[in-house]
Amino acid sequence: VAWSEDRGDRTVVVTPPEGRKAVFVGDIVDRGPNSPDALRIVMGMVAAGTAYCVQGNHERKLGRWLEGRKVTVAHGLQQTIDQLDAQDRGLREALPAFLDGLRSHVWLDGGRLAVAHAGLKEEMIGRGSGAVREFALYGETTGEIDEFGLPVRADWATAYRGKTAVIYGHTPMLSAEWLNNTLCIDTGCVFGGKLTALRWPERELVEVPAIQVWSEPIRPLGGSDPGKSAQADADGVLDYQDVSGRRWIETELRGRIVVAEENAAAALEVMSRFALAPQWLVYLPPTMSPSETSNQSDWLERPE
Repeated sequence: VAWSEDRGDRTVVVTPPEGRKAVFVGDIVDRGPNSPDALRIVMGMVAAGTAYCVQGNHERKLGRWLEGRKVTVAHGLQQTIDQLDAQDRGLREALPAFLDGLRSHVWLDGGRLAVAHAGLKEEMIGRGSGAVREFALYGETTGEIDEFGLPVRADWATAYRGKTAVIYGHTPMLSAEWLNNTLCIDTGCVFGGKLTALRWPERELVEVPAIQVWSEPIRPLGGSDPGKSAQADADGVLDYQDVSGRRWIETELRGRIVVAEENAAAALEVMSRFALAPQWLVYLPPTMSPSETSNQSDWLERPE
């Protein structure tokens, strides 16, 4: 990117390469050393039309605080408030409108890409409602609290089967890994991890290591087992939703084949009783019927 800064009012202008546009997944503020300048960068790029930014839960809480609403000041918000108090009034006055105008998600590249702060289910993409915004901000939780005092998150990405790639953040991970056409690019930069970006449509990851630890995480960063990808973990168990009901299978030679619900149920019944999950089976292609036993020595079968 091309970078310039006006030291007078600390306006920052960032120009992406031609044909590129940045998309920020939210949580621009809190815990970091300079949230005001981070906001200036994002606000300047959005105003110039060189970036999109979706709303994160930290931006939402900051916006509510700026409006005078009662919020719990925690998870780095006080640090951001103190940093804003040391700034000129112009930034603070411009923030409420900017934060309130941030979208829940963006749908790009002809429907092939969606970006939301905490993720999005397939049926929510491109829709606008309170439920969609809440999911995009906070994801899905089970209602339980873990040993760190944080909500236990439901694993929506494991159940995702959409053709639209969903890019999100919110839950810091040790590394960015694709899972069912979803990708979490929050790799805990503020916690001493990495700042991660995705180049689209190349699906190329770009990572910059953090120069230091700015804040200690309440909960250890998540991730798959060493030596095993998140996709491998998900593929190890058969999902009932993938094989139940009426199914359509695209084949190279016969086109689309329809599997009736009752046929799928019957096949699943047999497989569940007498076999393994289909993805664990070794596929042996059909062969011709066995030939008669050979009369020649050293040959059990010898089709002529």
